[in-house]
Amino acid sequence: MSNTPNNGIPYAQEGTLDPAAGLNQALDTIDALLQIEVQGIQNDPPETPTDGSRYIVATGSGDWVNQDGQLARYVADPGYWQFFPAKVVLNQADSLLYINTSSGWQVANRPETLPQITGDTGTDLAGVVGQMLAALSGVYWDNQAT
Repeated sequence: MSNTPNNGIPYAQEGTLDPAAGLNQALDTIDALLQIEVQGIQNDPPETPTDGSRYIVATGSGDWVNQDGQLARYVADPGYWQFFPAKVVLNQADSLLYINTSSGWQVANRPETLPQITGDTGTDLAGVVGQMLAALSGVYWDNQAT
């Protein structure tokens, strides 16, 4: 029995269950979208993708035409690309977190360093909460309805 390439989810062994093919397709989808880490954000598919490799399609061409903004996942056997919507990915190429907004993929805003929170939570909870909110000022939150 084999496992999915990204998260090691075991496949149902072919022939043991009647709906094995459908179950394996579902497992492939789970594997594509669980803990999303992509190799990069690019326009063209790579020349020699590996099984399970994932990318964000910028402006698609070749096998990725008309798939702009989608998560592309390669299936080595028999050799094709699957496409999925995604909201948040970690890009291995630059080690940044990206969020898919109404304007397309954008780097998630984050503070360079977290400030030191001071105060006694037992007596000055409002002061501590105020410091926490100030620390989060400017951090991007995706509050769009889905």
